[in-house]
Amino acid sequence: MENTTPPSTIAVKATPTLADWVFILIVLAILSLVAKLGHAAYLEAMHTENSKKNGEELSAWLTDIGTTRFKKNFSQHACAGGKAPVIPAAVDADGDGEPDPITEPIPGTWGACFHYMLAETKFKELVNPFFNEPPQFIAACNPDDESLMGAIVLEKMITTPPGSAVPVINSQLIETDPIDQKMQLRVSVCDKGSYAIKIAEFEF
Repeated sequence: MENTTPPSTIAVKATPTLADWVFILIVLAILSLVAKLGHAAYLEAMHTENSKKNGEELSAWLTDIGTTRFKKNFSQHACAGGKAPVIPAAVDADGDGEPDPITEPIPGTWGACFHYMLAETKFKELVNPFFNEPPQFIAACNPDDESLMGAIVLEKMITTPPGSAVPVINSQLIETDPIDQKMQLRVSVCDKGSYAIKIAEFEF
């Protein structure tokens, strides 16, 4: 009968070693960083979507009044069409011999409609989600300028004569532009990188 000897018993340490704790801490730090980056990316995506929503609501409102603003019973007079701008008479209130600059929006121009829109409609509560403040209305988005995130670009589209190299010329719709005639407009918004996102083109 053969003699057998029990295998040697190796002691196993049950508690984590220093290396184990270092590894655990590194894993937790990585998971925390991934969670923070994911949350930041989510917020930026939501800010961009809410900026697009601002542009969509503005486009829808302008498109809607564009179908009725030439009618006689149109109630939002500041945005009515059909009447050319009325330039107020020059006034020299301070007596310096020079006409005072015009500070009030001129009826029949985009300025009058724009001020009405921001003061009397739902757009008076319009908020840029990136900065939680009223959005800027700018000429163009610029990726080199982070302050333009969430800004709105409102352009007029002017058709050029047949045969022109460029069929349409786009430029910023400014306050002195007359709105007595039908206009083609385009709305865009600036995303998180201040790149332009086209929302809609429509008749106003």
